[in-house]
Amino acid sequence: MAKMKIKAKEKKGVVKVKAMFTSLMADKEEAEKKKIKVDYIRQIVAKINGKVVYEVTTSGFMAENPLIKFKTKGGKKGDKIEFTTTDNNGKTATSKKKIK
Repeated sequence: MAKMKIKAKEKKGVVKVKAMFTSLMADKEEAEKKKIKVDYIRQIVAKINGKVVYEVTTSGFMAENPLIKFKTKGGKKGDKIEFTTTDNNGKTATSKKKIK
């Protein structure tokens, strides 16, 4: 499952988030070329204090090791941002990081 690197900083009520997910993002065509199994992140959800602040559905056509950036309100220093990824096989991974 995807490993995650997360950075989140709050300034003037706005939280800037950067997250990188380590994944081959191998769709069927890519998997056949590399002779590996099809494996890609299908969904990414970010929550602060249990509230969804970012959600995206992806496909195998996304770049390897995707990086996402976004800004949101509703978090403050010390809160935790939680990312959950789901792959095409239904496996999930969760990671949390404290907002600085």
